[in-house]
Amino acid sequence: MIWHIYTGSYTGAENRDGICQFALDTDRERLRLIRTYGEMDNPSFLCLTRGFLYGVSERDRDGMVGAYRRDPVDGTLSFLGGIPTRGDAMCHLNVWPGGRFFSAANYMSGSVFTGSIRADGSPEEVRAFCQHEGVGYYHGTKGEPRGGEQTRWPAYLSDRQQGPHVHCTQLSQDGKRLYVSDLGLDQIFCYEVGENAALTLAGESDQIHLPQGEGPRHFLFRREGKFLYMVAELGSKVFVYASGEDGRSWRQIQSVSTLPEGYAGENTAAELSFSGDGRFLYVSNRGMDSLVQYEVDGDAGLLRTRDYYDTYGRCPRNFCITPDDQYLLVANQESGNLVLRKRDINSGEPGGKMDEVFVPQISFVTAVS
Repeated sequence: MIWHIYTGSYTGAENRDGICQFALDTDRERLRLIRTYGEMDNPSFLCLTRGFLYGVSERDRDGMVGAYRRDPVDGTLSFLGGIPTRGDAMCHLNVWPGGRFFSAANYMSGSVFTGSIRADGSPEEVRAFCQHEGVGYYHGTKGEPRGGEQTRWPAYLSDRQQGPHVHCTQLSQDGKRLYVSDLGLDQIFCYEVGENAALTLAGESDQIHLPQGEGPRHFLFRREGKFLYMVAELGSKVFVYASGEDGRSWRQIQSVSTLPEGYAGENTAAELSFSGDGRFLYVSNRGMDSLVQYEVDGDAGLLRTRDYYDTYGRCPRNFCITPDDQYLLVANQESGNLVLRKRDINSGEPGGKMDEVFVPQISFVTAVS
């Protein structure tokens, strides 16, 4: 069997084409470069849908959402064009079910916006734009907590909450609410979704506030929206929330570290992903340069730490599991290598390195048959 693998990277002198297409041959269990694509600069995050691939251009000033049509047989991409967007350092993109609308997160400027998609798959226009305001637990550059409390966090995290930093957007199960994580403000914002993807901030009871200084990054819904799993970048933790009977309010039911007891080095947690069968959750650690594996209690939604695994590279920004649960691929940004490993379906163990390819400043990886 052949899996089509797509990677996104930061572009520059050593890497002019930001999107790479690889073939994963499951008979040989090796990665082979098929083609590269250079229509977008800094495509640091990609979103794969049926028949299309979308990407962000993570620029210092304003950005672009671009689209490709994907050939269903050989997986090659044809650029459809893009639309300019407001906001700085767009870092996450989410195409909504049905393929008519999308939402995106601007990290540096701390804003979220929605857009529409034409019938041919190309992005059409921005529909709503919301700018977050305020400061988080830290402000400035000296690492002094807001309000003058004694600092609890390492100096290397001290400038991360000087303002809003939107990192991820996810749509509720019924499509009526958009949840938006803001690393800078320690909050998952809840917006009501109106006609043509309009956004209105929901009431305070629908908002999710994290403990100060944790820095919410990416999150996922599970069990038809019953549970929410969120990785805190600054605090190196996973927070688990359960929805109320109204399906809107949330209560925290667990917080578990992504690091082993006694670890004292620098670290920021990055990505989280479930196995296809839902039995295991994985989170990447940048600094410790590891994957942590959790076993999931399906009924209660709680996590139990299983083990930690080397990522065979520096700064595992992103990773993915193939849809058949057989393989796991890790994108190590600083070392610029994409690592292939065979996954044990029964134990969930990722296994050792089977193959690797070098992609400068790789930041994202995804797989499709």
